[in-house]
Amino acid sequence: MEGKRPNLDRISVPTRIIVHRSELSTAALGEIIQKGEYVPSGGDVCELEAGGQVIARGRIVRRRGESCFKVMETAKGERS
Repeated sequence: MEGKRPNLDRISVPTRIIVHRSELSTAALGEIIQKGEYVPSGGDVCELEAGGQVIARGRIVRRRGESCFKVMETAKGERS
């Protein structure tokens, strides 16, 4: 089957970005509490969690007008 890609079903894994370190003014903190959401700035160190496990640390960066997670290091774990 050279040249053909296998047909794979999509798998959904719950993921989230956890802000690890950030500095905020009291006004910014009040706005976050009021809105119920926080958008990290480019310098914030974050962790990417998938399936309840931290898999990488990185920063939020802007590329082509969109926010992206730039991996700085990956978590190392044992493989079974």
